[in-house]
Amino acid sequence: MSRRLWLSAASLAVGTSLLVAAAFAGSASSKSVKGGTMKLNMSATDVDFTDPSLAYGTISWQIEFATALKLVNYPDKAPPLGGRIQPEAATGFPTISSNGKTYTFTVKSGFKFSDGKPVTAKNFAFAINRALNPAMQSPAAVFISNIVGAQAVIDKKAQTASGVQVKGNKLTIKLTQPDGGMLAKLGMPFFQALPLNLATDPKGVNAYPSAGPYYIASRDIGRQIIVKKNPNYKGSRPANIDQFTITANTNLDQSLLQVKAGQADFDIGGLPPSAHADLASAFGVNKGQYQVHQLVETDYVALNTARPTFGSVALRKAANIAIDRPAMLRVRGAFAGKRTDQILPPGIGGFRDEKIYSIKGADPAKAKQLAGNNCKSVNLWTATSTTGQALGQVFKYNLSQMGCDVNVKLFQGFQLYTAAGNKGADFDAAIAGWNQDYPDPYDFIDILLNGNSIHETNNNNLAYLNVPKLNAQMDAANKLAGDKRYKAYGDLDIQITKNYAPWASYDNRNEREFVSKRTGGYLFQPANASADLNTFFLK
Repeated sequence: MSRRLWLSAASLAVGTSLLVAAAFAGSASSKSVKGGTMKLNMSATDVDFTDPSLAYGTISWQIEFATALKLVNYPDKAPPLGGRIQPEAATGFPTISSNGKTYTFTVKSGFKFSDGKPVTAKNFAFAINRALNPAMQSPAAVFISNIVGAQAVIDKKAQTASGVQVKGNKLTIKLTQPDGGMLAKLGMPFFQALPLNLATDPKGVNAYPSAGPYYIASRDIGRQIIVKKNPNYKGSRPANIDQFTITANTNLDQSLLQVKAGQADFDIGGLPPSAHADLASAFGVNKGQYQVHQLVETDYVALNTARPTFGSVALRKAANIAIDRPAMLRVRGAFAGKRTDQILPPGIGGFRDEKIYSIKGADPAKAKQLAGNNCKSVNLWTATSTTGQALGQVFKYNLSQMGCDVNVKLFQGFQLYTAAGNKGADFDAAIAGWNQDYPDPYDFIDILLNGNSIHETNNNNLAYLNVPKLNAQMDAANKLAGDKRYKAYGDLDIQITKNYAPWASYDNRNEREFVSKRTGGYLFQPANASADLNTFFLK
């Protein structure tokens, strides 16, 4: 999934070894107990939103995987089965017209929201139109702008998309052109069944009825989220825990001690970078409490092309030469990933390793020569977490070596993305990360770098790259399928990185997690790039 990745110690912590292992589903001798309250910490951050039309962070989607009911969804299974989409609220996969432009779903009867109201096809149509509503400023709109009539809604010329039609339990979605990624898009939390009276609010609704195994009962922003079991859920997905109590903005080091002592069960915000080697030594890797799993993800420094300093291609290339990728890795701890200099990560269609910039270290002399005397003041944005600050200091030093005067500004967790996503924001460089929304290169190249998707707020294109030639090439690539599609996106990855350099990419990371000894049922859900809350139980 997509997503905007917060700059907590764990989410950005990357080392040099790459581990891929099966998920741990609890010891066979462990006694599973239904019910109880699981205590989760969310160190150094809060979620961006809990509103399903706005939430776009990894933790947000981890929670919504437990709460959402979707037309199609991913099963509560380890890789590879957990990455294969299947019908959920739909009776089966949709009927697709011969031209590939019309999808017809039949919605099952019997599902209910946590407030007791029945789920119908109208609830899914409402979710699509709410995401398109310009008053919501939803980042989901870009994924469904190819629905017939969607642009009219975005342009405030219509209230609903004409291509979204409901007749009884049938939901029909008509597209302007074929889209091989449509099912995967509909499997994103944006398009879950929503109550028809859910308010339109660009600041987001914090708590609301949902139709999955759980629902968000309350949210105290910056402090706590309460997730409870949906009493009306009769579906087949697991729901062992009665309540998740999630405490936001906890201290990373204290939280680790709490999990070790059983005072908390899991920190979904991360782990201290220095803890990983000791945790692996004490508990082993993927043997129980300490888990390491590969993500389809890229961490990068977005270079803001809309501002003078990095409006220069030469200076963006210089930054890519100046960045010390091994030094960025060294602040992150053990078992965390590998270095990169490209947009697409390994594991995504179209990726091919092309050595464009050095991943062995910085070349400050070459960078300074390329920059000349043109790099003056640089506003660098990063996170308040220990790792976020350390990354900021490494990159600040790298830029200073090529003659830049760097000012660092700190943001807590997802606040960085909210601020940087405002068009015209006064940053020159921002340390960010992106995990796949679904397994397709469109989700990296188009979603993060297509200039046609830039709007006033909630932008994902933090480099604000807007090159008409590239935009057209991206649009053309998205019309292709199979090997031709992957080759076109692979070519774009190399072309953009080599010739436009909107990012200084530096790693592809692993997810590393640690749970308390009373916690069983850990499962790494690959489509959501995180532990599956539904399968947890208390021993």
